[in-house]
Amino acid sequence: MGGQMSDSLSNGSGARLALGSTILVYLLAYNETTAPVVVMASVLATIYAALAGRCKTSLKALQIPYIRASNKFDFGCLFLGTWMDTLAVLCASGILARTLSMCLDAMTGGLARIMILGRNSPANEPWPDAIAVVVVFLVTGMFMLGLEHSKAFSLIMTLAMFGLNAILSAVSWWDGNAISWHETLLQPNGIHSLLTAIALLTFSFPSDYPMQRIGWQRFTGFFLITLVTISLLLASGCLTTILRYREIENYVAVPLFNILDENNFHKLVPAAACLLMLTTAGAFLELFPELYGIIVKFATSEWRILSKQISYESTDSGNPVLAVFIGGSLCAMLAFACPLQNLSHTLAASHLSAILFRSFYLLYAPFRPKFIQQNNSESSLSYSRLTTVPLVTSASSSRLKRSLWNLNITKQATNKKPKAKPRNKQEVEKEWLLLGEPTSPCPQRETKDVESTILSDGEPPASDFEYPDKFENSDTDTSTDIDAIVDEYRQKVKVTTAGALDRNSRMPTIASWRVTMFAIVVIFLGVALTLAGIFMHWAPAALTGAIGVFIISLMMCLIPKHTGNVVNVSPILSCSVIFLGIILFASCASYSWPAVVFWLISGLILLIRCDNICCSCLNQTSIVNEQLIPSVSAKTGITTTTIRIPRPPKGIVTIPHRVNGNR
Repeated sequence: MGGQMSDSLSNGSGARLALGSTILVYLLAYNETTAPVVVMASVLATIYAALAGRCKTSLKALQIPYIRASNKFDFGCLFLGTWMDTLAVLCASGILARTLSMCLDAMTGGLARIMILGRNSPANEPWPDAIAVVVVFLVTGMFMLGLEHSKAFSLIMTLAMFGLNAILSAVSWWDGNAISWHETLLQPNGIHSLLTAIALLTFSFPSDYPMQRIGWQRFTGFFLITLVTISLLLASGCLTTILRYREIENYVAVPLFNILDENNFHKLVPAAACLLMLTTAGAFLELFPELYGIIVKFATSEWRILSKQISYESTDSGNPVLAVFIGGSLCAMLAFACPLQNLSHTLAASHLSAILFRSFYLLYAPFRPKFIQQNNSESSLSYSRLTTVPLVTSASSSRLKRSLWNLNITKQATNKKPKAKPRNKQEVEKEWLLLGEPTSPCPQRETKDVESTILSDGEPPASDFEYPDKFENSDTDTSTDIDAIVDEYRQKVKVTTAGALDRNSRMPTIASWRVTMFAIVVIFLGVALTLAGIFMHWAPAALTGAIGVFIISLMMCLIPKHTGNVVNVSPILSCSVIFLGIILFASCASYSWPAVVFWLISGLILLIRCDNICCSCLNQTSIVNEQLIPSVSAKTGITTTTIRIPRPPKGIVTIPHRVNGNR
């Protein structure tokens, strides 16, 4: 259990915990709202993070190549979810880099920034942050040279977090009171302040959970969530006894130093700066590999979004140098020019956008029919064996036996046996192979209950086929190897059908799919009504929208859906995540919507770029039109079309050359 817990913390969860408990909590309590609001937001963010993590964990078993080939819209939703995760990790890395630069400047007494810029920058939030750019380029170069994340970094980060919590607890015990709890809590914008705090704290929780199902490992996700919640509550609870709400003119980048100065703990500032530097450095070294790991994922054959050369690893260092450089360059640009308030709100908005895309996919995917069901019970297309003998109609031969594959087998009269025309053995074997039936002697199917045979899980009985005693023109010595292979294959194949014969399960249809789409539209209308009620301070509208979304989510549980799918999430869970996610996104969209829109547009351009879809289709059409050469015969006057096939290449043909030629 301890090994699983440490592996989970070293996969990005530890960096998220350090970012939330040592940076985001202080920023919210000092700049955005009051500390008691942060306490309430920590509890509510725990509930939403648990629901969102359940949604992302259920998508681990999806086969991305199959989804990409079968449905472009599904692949687009999943890609945009991962694409917004990239922006969230970028913003988190930028926040860590700016905090690290402030810690280095505080440890040198402000001399580091003067030596780099030639002047002293504003103490609240430096701009441009040259030290952050230097830190990012230094870490990027180390990873390009072969640095890998180690559990030692996570251990140092954890110990530094404990030291910061100890300093905060000592200050709150020495000079703390509970006056802030008796004042107006929802400051400065009422419920909007609470929603903003929830949105920013959501990133502190693990994005997904381990999928172990053995013993105590099943509760690993619960333990991770509990650990993050306790850390957030401890930090915000201590801040409630120290801070009192007041308006701040300038946004403070590292409020911990101001808190220590205001409470006459000046000597603890260098120690706190050293511990915060160790915490942010360990979190940055843990989160940065996740950033370029996502870039490498987009370049693999599974996603095929970026060029494959980006995922190539260096022979010297073993790391993807180009992906590391791309991630470091983007992170350096954000850390250099983007203000910290915009970075934190963009972090929350992008993380919530990723959750919304995945939840929307989970909401509609199980209800979509896999195929269009026909109204008639029999198919209009069927294979039948060509007979050369005339059929004699009689009362007994008018009955039709319906087989499993809708093959109409007729009984011939036994009193009249016309002389059959001798046929070639090879021609008969080709007909049997085409029909998918065993070779001669031809078996006659026994009339049985088809439904009970198909729905049974056991093996088919040995008497599934009955062979008559005599056959016309039967020769037991004429069996070939192909006949034996076909017979053996048919004996081993187990046919499983699910549809109209399965009366216990209800499969989605076109009618149910239309009802689902109407329900999804009503859900989004209910969310819009709730948003209008919240921001216009109209409680009946907000309550009406929330109740409507809850009722529609309950009704969607009655709509037929695919239950045996890999994705099996309740519609109530998906609707709850979408409902809360849109509300939280709207609370932090004022500072982040330009960045989110720009990043979404860039992702859509990568998804539907011209050189892969539009231009390739046009080029393929022109090539096909050039290869079709119509001609008219002078004798018969019949128009024929000749397909011109390119000549095979001369010389030695290698495997890559042949593959490219087939494309």
